[in-house]
Amino acid sequence: MLVPFSQDLRVHGFDIYWDNLDPTELTFMFVNHQRKGGAISIFKHRLGAGYIEHVKTVKSPLLFSPNDVVATSRSTFYATNDLQHKSGILHKIEVLLGMPWGHIVYYGPEGITSKAYSGIAYPNGIARSPNGALIYVAASSEPSVYAFRPEYDGALQLAGKATFRGFVPDNISVDAATGELLVSGFLNTFEMFRYNREILFGTDARPAGAVRRLLPFADMRRGFAEESVLVHNGDLLPSTTTAVVQRRNNVHRMVLGSVMADHIAICEYQHK
Repeated sequence: MLVPFSQDLRVHGFDIYWDNLDPTELTFMFVNHQRKGGAISIFKHRLGAGYIEHVKTVKSPLLFSPNDVVATSRSTFYATNDLQHKSGILHKIEVLLGMPWGHIVYYGPEGITSKAYSGIAYPNGIARSPNGALIYVAASSEPSVYAFRPEYDGALQLAGKATFRGFVPDNISVDAATGELLVSGFLNTFEMFRYNREILFGTDARPAGAVRRLLPFADMRRGFAEESVLVHNGDLLPSTTTAVVQRRNNVHRMVLGSVMADHIAICEYQHK
């Protein structure tokens, strides 16, 4: 239950934040595609309570096409704006040609929204290293994963980058135990588009997916060490968009999700 909350809630990406100051309180940040424009809605939850409490909804002209959000505190965040244009011929050009017109937005402690980094082709999933020293962003249309160092004013300084061939990254999760990134994505973009377009009416499209594991080098100018964790033909979970590690006692599993599927997939997770 959401209290007190009477706004639109159309969720896209989200993040959960907690710290040692009060580990029983969680902060939820949701990308919210409201009728009147994009926003980031922030809630708090006390463990054991049967509700989450609305704290505030952040709106800004800079949040015109938010895709994902990562919290940097209980009240501050970075968010990706995947596209510059929502419709028209420029929208089609931006999508089809992969124009680097997207950017990353920072919302700071003063309540001011600013551009943290510009010039990315479809910035998509965003995540944070366990110590907060790096911000990771998947650029789907490049296709790449960026690593940035946050500056004191929220601006992002490019620290490293991984570029892929034949793999389109969507979302990033960070394994808190190792600092490694799990990057989920697609192997056939046009099949993915067809699946998303036809799924409500029935489709035989099965977009193949994959998960890559990235380990940042100590010298981020070298980028990342890269390893393939999973490749599937689409039957496992069509249009796989997320992958996270679940660790319970000595059992390690990888949980896969999809924005268009009605189920999740759970795989054994092996680490070399």
